[in-house]
Amino acid sequence: MLGFIVVFFRENIFPAHGNFIGGIDVVQYFLWNAQFIKEQLLSGSVPLWNPYYYSGHPFIANPQTFVFYPATLLFAALPLPWAFNIDTLLHIYLAAAGMYCFVLLITESRSAGFASAIVYSLSGYFMNRIYAGHLTMIHTAALLPWIFYLFEKGYKTGQTRFFIITGLVFGLQILSGEPQNNYYTALFLAVYALIRYVSTPQPARPKPFYQLAAFLVLILLVAFGISAVQVLPSLEFMSLSDRTEKTYQFATAYSFPPKNFFTFLAPSITNPSITTDVEFAGYAGIMTLILAGTGAIFYRHRPHIWCFRIMALIAVTIMLGKYTPLYYLYYQFLPGIATFRIPVRCMVIFVFSIAVLAGFGTGHLCRTTIPRKHHITIIGLWVVLFVYLFVGAKTLGVPFASKEIIMAVGFFVVALVILLLNLFLKNKSFIAGAIIVILFVDLYAAYSSQLPIINQNEVFEKQPFEYQLQKDRGLYRVASPLDALLGENFHYYGINAYTPLALRSYFRFIHEMADVPMLKETRSTLNPQMFHRSSVFSSKILNIKYAFIKDGNEFELITAKQVMPRATLVNNALFLSRLEDHLRYIKRPGFDPQKQVLLEAVPPENAPPNPKGTEVPPDGNNVVITKYQPNRIELDCASDSNTYLVLSELFYPGWQAYIDGNKAQILRADYLLRAVPLPAGKHNVVFVYRPKSFLIGAAITIFSLGAISLLLFFCSPGKQKSG
Repeated sequence: MLGFIVVFFRENIFPAHGNFIGGIDVVQYFLWNAQFIKEQLLSGSVPLWNPYYYSGHPFIANPQTFVFYPATLLFAALPLPWAFNIDTLLHIYLAAAGMYCFVLLITESRSAGFASAIVYSLSGYFMNRIYAGHLTMIHTAALLPWIFYLFEKGYKTGQTRFFIITGLVFGLQILSGEPQNNYYTALFLAVYALIRYVSTPQPARPKPFYQLAAFLVLILLVAFGISAVQVLPSLEFMSLSDRTEKTYQFATAYSFPPKNFFTFLAPSITNPSITTDVEFAGYAGIMTLILAGTGAIFYRHRPHIWCFRIMALIAVTIMLGKYTPLYYLYYQFLPGIATFRIPVRCMVIFVFSIAVLAGFGTGHLCRTTIPRKHHITIIGLWVVLFVYLFVGAKTLGVPFASKEIIMAVGFFVVALVILLLNLFLKNKSFIAGAIIVILFVDLYAAYSSQLPIINQNEVFEKQPFEYQLQKDRGLYRVASPLDALLGENFHYYGINAYTPLALRSYFRFIHEMADVPMLKETRSTLNPQMFHRSSVFSSKILNIKYAFIKDGNEFELITAKQVMPRATLVNNALFLSRLEDHLRYIKRPGFDPQKQVLLEAVPPENAPPNPKGTEVPPDGNNVVITKYQPNRIELDCASDSNTYLVLSELFYPGWQAYIDGNKAQILRADYLLRAVPLPAGKHNVVFVYRPKSFLIGAAITIFSLGAISLLLFFCSPGKQKSG
């Protein structure tokens, strides 16, 4: 399998001259996050808070940063091109090895395991994730077959240790960064366990159902324990993010159109009727479909057949989303599914199931003797798919002489030759070899030449506007329609970003101040409409000094006439308990955040009184930021009267303030910001990001690792035998 992967990726395996394997989201997202993580870890800090995008963001709470996943060490220790290549190729190999072990365990056929390994790891699902740069989806999909393999080992042997290790790997999958795939893993593992139990004859069931249910709970508990350091901050952020505003329209964005089933026969077809976005691609090969149908019909282990038949069917109904009424029932009654958009991402389960069934089909064809009626049925399946190729092409207006159709016909012909040879040849090793070769060649022809290559030197090359920003070093923010996280590498602070989760209050504030609606289906970045000359500086409190306005293919740099400092002392406070009132008040033309602060709650009794209308001499207040780091801000303040220190930083749980070493309360100010009541005089003020969700999660993870080690020790075969 390693040899096949080497052939598939060829000269792209080793980075050269800054080139490495990576797609769209690597350029826009993962590359910059990796650079930030590397910088923070090498400086001795945990990357908890990122000040460089969305006016500050709880970095650790975004699961797609995968800070605690072991592969992160690659990005900290190696040059980034090497880290990205090793990470991608390692997970392709892990996917293949896991699928091989799983199908071998079920079928006891190396040919079946090898066929499934090729189909799954080199399928359109993985290759299009590479093209899209969906690094975390590659991670989670690579660990998926290992979770099923370990569960099956536990089910067959009845040994508790295998269920514990299943939970351990599931916990690693959660840490690897793709919550939607984690959700599908948990959902379909439960489906698999239920069908596996019900379809197994009573005498062959190794455990009573209540014990199997207890093992499923054990898996979830272990997985949570391992991943709590990531899960708890993510859950905290999720409760404050835009994902709490659930709508059916949002949840069904990127549903799989039924016409796109044609792409399972012709993957590179270009047609107005076909959605060509990489999210909708899952081509696994023409021979794969024939083998999967064969396995689904004839494989001798009926419990497993029912598992993967039903899993594939349920996965399709989820993928279809708004195109099937079933999804509305899922949306209403299946816990958690409404949180996610892009139902087509359940493609991972569909391709996984098809790959397993293809292994079953390979195992069946490679048996010593097969009844002739089985051969007739398999040839009939070939005919049905072949007819569908031309009916689909005719319906969609695809020319029969097009390259895509000719290639598909070629693979159909080769598949037919193999099926006919299998009818007459007794040497099944030759048939197994032919099947494996055609599976590989089909996927190689479809995807090997389409591997996306990124050049780190070109991506990291500074843009003209970044040279302009270098001339003015300071703590200010930049408004840019570019959603790539450039500031993480070049150390300037932006209001825009490209992330799966955004703070709900921030998104609402910045759009309402610009009188621009939020994007309904895509929430990963700000609406480009707000980056117009008339509205780009509308967010008065966000310390925006520069903005880039797109003019044709060029960007024009413009400067704000008035900029709120990153830190300022304000004497006049107005208490508005309703945050809605904050929005309306800030939008008033006369509101000046340097002269008046809006507070959500009245400060404690020992806080400075509210000196309404007090005039302070211009030189009476002074504040200097002496240290500005992602997780820590230090300031020296001086005031000749009681005042409020207002930071143009987002109010978020986990930030703590200390005045001269004594803990102080942080008040929510101006709808989004932080403020601290400050007595008259000179003071040192420190803000530290130390979220309880992270500290509690880290404690749970450390405790769980110790407890799991003990459990595995006492559940080892030697201990069980001696006991």
